[in-house]
Amino acid sequence: MKKVKVGIVGLGRLGSAHARNIAFKIPNAELTAACSVVERERDFACKELGVQYVYDDYETMVNEADIDAVVIATPPSLHREGILIACKAGKHIFCEKPIGVTDEDLDLIDAVVAQNKGKVLQVGFVRRFDRSYADAKARVDRGEIGKVIKVRSISRDPSAQAEDFIKLGPTLGGMFYDMSVHDLDLVRWFAGSEIESMYALGGIYEFEEFASFNDIDNCAMLMRFKNGVMGEVEGSKNASCGYDVWMEIVGTKGTLLVNTATTSFVTQKDEYGIRNECSPWFRERFEEAYENEVKVFIDTIQSGGESKMSAFDARQVAKMATMAVESYEKGTVIYSEK
Repeated sequence: MKKVKVGIVGLGRLGSAHARNIAFKIPNAELTAACSVVERERDFACKELGVQYVYDDYETMVNEADIDAVVIATPPSLHREGILIACKAGKHIFCEKPIGVTDEDLDLIDAVVAQNKGKVLQVGFVRRFDRSYADAKARVDRGEIGKVIKVRSISRDPSAQAEDFIKLGPTLGGMFYDMSVHDLDLVRWFAGSEIESMYALGGIYEFEEFASFNDIDNCAMLMRFKNGVMGEVEGSKNASCGYDVWMEIVGTKGTLLVNTATTSFVTQKDEYGIRNECSPWFRERFEEAYENEVKVFIDTIQSGGESKMSAFDARQVAKMATMAVESYEKGTVIYSEK
């Protein structure tokens, strides 16, 4: 089968990982073009990835390069425009989350995606493509723990990354829209229903610098879905042990726990106690999942199937994040429209 020719825009910390995967790990894809406003990133694409066409302007790449699909790994504020340009050019699209935040943005994206008939739009909610989360979801779907009662998702970013949090914070969209959307997506996915009510709280507990870009470093959310499932999400930027990410699904006949990933299956016992090594950061924890999600994107293009993480799903997660922001700001429970 003919390879899918891909152009990528954004070659930063996550974009470079996507680019490497497309170039070296996904046999039915070819990294044909790359775009970045940073010269050293363009050099990286040419010299280390062997990219044929390199650009400093995204619209030019989309319209001139011989590509079938684009991967958008730019800062979130540029995602909407990236999707609009790609749709106008009739390309398949993989876009990192969030694709949009406001109803106006999401309505516009829905309209242009609908006009881009026969093309795939997949949104980068990577945890759905992690083997452990996927295994847990399959067990729930098989009824192994009975009826789901409660889903709890925890994400605690390492405090060792504080310099990056502060540097990149103004461009990322905040705790609820940037970080906790992964958890909100998972809770909705496992609940199998849409949101009914949301209560959120949080604050700055460690990094006072977050106040300069109107963000917080810790949050908690409690929610109910329309089918009665309870959801709980916790987000933190202050995990001293490393990247502490895990999930619990409680059912009427059992419980599933997706544990924090470790760098080794070895447990050490000595005079300091019993301990395991924790993954240092998201790239190590979800390295395989980042490869899997783009593989699925390419396979969906070739098979003509439906997106495994669509614009509709992204809209529902954005709605949940918006409800969380409103609840946090107002200090009250927020209910979805009927």
